[in-house]
Amino acid sequence: MYHRILIVVADNPATQIAIAHGLGLARALGAEVLFAHALHSYPLAVADVAPVVTIAPDEFARQAAELGARLLAQAREQAAAAEVKASALVLEGVNGVDGLRALAREQSCDLIVIGAEGGNTLVRLLTGSATSGLVTRAGVPVLVCHAHDAPPPG
Repeated sequence: MYHRILIVVADNPATQIAIAHGLGLARALGAEVLFAHALHSYPLAVADVAPVVTIAPDEFARQAAELGARLLAQAREQAAAAEVKASALVLEGVNGVDGLRALAREQSCDLIVIGAEGGNTLVRLLTGSATSGLVTRAGVPVLVCHAHDAPPPG
């Protein structure tokens, strides 16, 4: 059925549910897992809007890279505990959805598992949503997990 599962790792509660479901599927099916984290872009200033971020671009990039590395390390630890073969990649400098779609294709992933980040609709419209983008354009099935979903049976 599924042989290589791409699990999108982000800094939100739904990611932990996505990891649990993705690892549960991988273990049951004998599949490999590829964890991917898309680095956040530096927020651009918009005319007539006060800046939201008061951090320099290079410091923002450093902190984003550190967060991504920490999240991926934690995900790989969870995979090791579940006895699932896993690797991890950071996507830099690309649109998250396009980068994840390309990564799934290049790495022969046949399922993508992602946590729905929730949040407010206006923010999703302004910043985009990897979840809705992947659901509509991934090219492979996408399993969407929510923070309020029950973890898979252990």
